[in-house]
Amino acid sequence: MTPGASPTLRDVAQEAGVSPAIASRVLNADPSVRAREDTRERVRIAAQRLGYVPHSLARSLRGARTGAIGLVMHGLDSPINVDVLRGAQARCAESGYVTLLAEAEELTQNDSQLHAFLARGRLDGVILHSGYGHEDLLLEAVSRSVPAVLVNADHGGAVSTVRVDDAAAAALAVQHLLDLGHREITFIAGPAGSETSDRRQSGYCRALETAGLVETADVMHAEWSAAAGRAAAEDLLDRPRLPTAVVVANAVTAAGVLSGFRDAAVTVPGELSVVGVHDSWFLEHLAVALTTVRLPLQALGAAAARVLIDEIDARVAKGASRQGGKAGAGINGARAPHDEFISEPPPQLILRSSTGVPRE
Repeated sequence: MTPGASPTLRDVAQEAGVSPAIASRVLNADPSVRAREDTRERVRIAAQRLGYVPHSLARSLRGARTGAIGLVMHGLDSPINVDVLRGAQARCAESGYVTLLAEAEELTQNDSQLHAFLARGRLDGVILHSGYGHEDLLLEAVSRSVPAVLVNADHGGAVSTVRVDDAAAAALAVQHLLDLGHREITFIAGPAGSETSDRRQSGYCRALETAGLVETADVMHAEWSAAAGRAAAEDLLDRPRLPTAVVVANAVTAAGVLSGFRDAAVTVPGELSVVGVHDSWFLEHLAVALTTVRLPLQALGAAAARVLIDEIDARVAKGASRQGGKAGAGINGARAPHDEFISEPPPQLILRSSTGVPRE
C-alpha cells in the first residue's frame, strides 16, 4: 500500500491472503460466501488493522445519505427502554430518518451480525445505549464506520455522549425516605462497573452524607433484571437485621425485589419501604404499586438523536466541501465530540404504595 493513501479492498485481500472477491463478500456479510471462519476472521482483522472503509460507506459519508440510523440497546425486553426508544425514533422521524433496532448483547456475541449491521453503508449513524458494560466492545467498531453517540455515558472519548442526572434521581429517592423518618436505608445498585449505577450510588451516598448518616451507607449489587432483584431481596432477608427501607437503582430490578419480599411474607411498606429509580407504565399495576423517581428518558432519546443528526450533517457538509476542493477532515472527526447533560426536566418523585413510615 502506498504510504498516505487510503487502503483499498485489494490491500485488505493481500493482507489476509485471499482474493479481492472473497474479501468483498466477507466484509459485506454475504451469507452465501464459502469461506472458513478463520479466513473470515483474517479478512476482518486485516480491514480493521488497515482502517479500510467500504466504498459504499465512503460514498455515503461524502454526501449521500442512507436515511437510516441504528439504535443499539441493551435488554430490548425491558419496558424502561421504551421511552428512550420512543424519544429517539420521534426525533429521527422529524428529520426524515428511520431507525434500525439491534440488541447490544447479540452484536457483542456474534461478530458476523455486527459486521452485517455496519456493512454496505446502510446506516448514517448509530446511537449506542450505555450502562451495561458492553459498550466498550462495540464503540470502537461502530465509531470506526459511522458517527456515533453514547447514551448514559460519563464520557465517550472521541464520541459524543448524552446523559441524565442519575445522581440527583437517587438522592431524591433517599430524601423521600428520610422525610418519612427512615434512617436505615440500603441501596441495591446495578452491576459493578456500570457508570449508570455508579452515578446513582454517588447520589445515594451524597444524600446520606447531607443528612449526617454517611456511616449507615449499605450497598448491594445486582444485575439489571427482575430475577436479580428477587435474589437480592433473598440475600437481604438472610441478614440478622433488616433495614427499614431500600432504594433500588433500576425499577425492573425493584419489581423483582418486591416479588422476593412478597414470597417471604414481608409486607411492603409495613416492614420495608421500597423506591425504584426509573418509571414505567407497569409499575402502578404491581401487587404493591412501586414508588419511583422518574427520569426524562424520552428527552434523553430525543437529545441523542439530535446530537447524532447534527454530527451526520456536519460530516456530510465536510465531505461536500472536500469534493469542492476545500481542505477538510477525513471520514472520522468532522466535528468535535459533544457531551450533553439533561437537567431539564429534573427527576420527579412518583408516589405510590410501596413507601411509608418506618416500622417500630
